Amino acid sequence: ALIALTYATALAQNTAKDKVEAAKAKATTAYETAKKKLDAANRKAFISDSLIEVGKEQVSEAEEKIKELTDTKKAAIKGFAEEKKSYNKYLKDKDKMVVKQAMTDLKNLDKQSADSLKAIDKAIANAEKMKTKGKANITKGETTKKTVSEAVKQAEEKYETAAEKYEQITGNTAERLTTDTNDDEEKASKKDKKKKKSKKNNDDEESDNDD
Repeated sequence: ALIALTYATALAQNTAKDKVEAAKAKATTAYETAKKKLDAANRKAFISDSLIEVGKEQVSEAEEKIKELTDTKKAAIKGFAEEKKSYNKYLKDKDKMVVKQAMTDLKNLDKQSADSLKAIDKAIANAEKMKTKGKANITKGETTKKTVSEAVKQAEEKYETAAEKYEQITGNTAERLTTDTNDDEEKASKKDKKKKKSKKNNDDEESDNDD
């Protein structure tokens, strides 16, 4: 009988130990899963923020380039016009050779002017494309951020719940993946409220037991 009792006690102890280990394993798995999901959500949030920043840089760079090229084009047009005037006066020269040379120079100047302005226009068009792409990136980033922000919020809530259970059951310290001060303060407030609620429930139970 004593052997049977000893065996039953050992079995009960082992069963209790197995339950504790199973609870720890379950809490750890839930915690690790929640951590991975939060990490993934934060990565998506980072990507959407990066997309917005890249878009803003592209727009800013493009606008600066467009202004620079527009000013260059105006200066080039003015320069060619002034240069053309200097050749035009030779068209009325009495010397036919001078007139002929002036016409040749004017023809070359027109070609040079056309080629130069064409290159500037092409550069402006490319800058406009960059600006359009930048705006598209900003829009895409902002649109994605709305969805991602909600996903991060939900992932953070699930992570905090899983982390709290993990700490309670395993005695280990959970990793904190969020660094935003306001979020930390909000979570600390929620945690404090949970503790107060838990304490109140325990006090109520003790009061019932005293009755």
